[in-house]
Amino acid sequence: MAREDYYATIGLEVHVQLKTESKMFCGCAVEFGAPPNSRTCPVCLGLPGALPVLNKGAIERTVLAGLMLDCTTPPVSKWDRKNYYYPDMPKNYQISQFDLPLCMGGGVPLYDLAYPKDAQKSIKNPGKVVKITRIHLEEDVAKSTHLASSSTIDFNRAGTPLMEIVSDPDIASGEEAFAYLNSLRQILVYGNLSDADMEKGQMRCDVNVSVRRPGGPLGTRTETKNLNSLRFIQAAIDYEVARQIEIIEDGGVIDQETRLFDTATGSTRTMRSKEDAHDYRYFPDPDLLPMIVTQDEVDALASALPELPDDIRDRLMGEYGLSAYDASVITEERDTARY
Repeated sequence: MAREDYYATIGLEVHVQLKTESKMFCGCAVEFGAPPNSRTCPVCLGLPGALPVLNKGAIERTVLAGLMLDCTTPPVSKWDRKNYYYPDMPKNYQISQFDLPLCMGGGVPLYDLAYPKDAQKSIKNPGKVVKITRIHLEEDVAKSTHLASSSTIDFNRAGTPLMEIVSDPDIASGEEAFAYLNSLRQILVYGNLSDADMEKGQMRCDVNVSVRRPGGPLGTRTETKNLNSLRFIQAAIDYEVARQIEIIEDGGVIDQETRLFDTATGSTRTMRSKEDAHDYRYFPDPDLLPMIVTQDEVDALASALPELPDDIRDRLMGEYGLSAYDASVITEERDTARY
């Protein structure tokens, strides 16, 4: 936990698999639990000469997510190649978006019941809205499984539409990060955009953490990768904040690096030095033209916006005289609210 003489600055990069029937750039089915490597084709396996074709439904769902989170959709966005070598990406690059994403700005309201149970009675910043930097769309990578004596790769997941929601460094504690992810998941499920099941890998999170003294400049940040549990995310943040404070107090310097969270010990450890954008050698994808999203298309999607949890809660309080707590409990899950 952060001490009173230090501030923690936290930003989250949340990866969400969209609820589509087919992959982002090919017609392969998106199906959790299918036999390994049975939902693949030359496109998602990165075979020479295979060309990507856009999934319109994934683009519409991303714009809809932006509308639900008060983002704006620029008239032009484009596709870029993020270049890196790793076995989970057979092309040795990932089709993503760099400087012209689909959605910009917006925010995620932190619902009271989204906080950990032990924090709900003493929320430090009630009604807080965590600002969003951007939402972009990309393709997911294959699933790697590392065992004691071997590693396996299942390419069924490769090419699944993956929406990345990047927050501002606007989160102050592990408790707020917990509430942010819970609230975000609730909104996405209400919009039927994703099941956002963290146990199935449909929602994953990278955590950026730095600490500073009051009035001082922002500290050097570390990134902890691929967290898929709310409790683990909160624990990783609390550990990393305490670790960085201890290093600074001892006269040390924080290294900018990527770290992993060890669930067995509740601690983070070094994975590699932190990459910057230039390390990935982003450049426009030559196989995909820039996209033009017209205001008429955005307005058509806006007309289909679902009623959000906050709106339903206010309606239950206004029309039925329910207390704020009772209305919040009812709206916590979409199926309960519908019933």
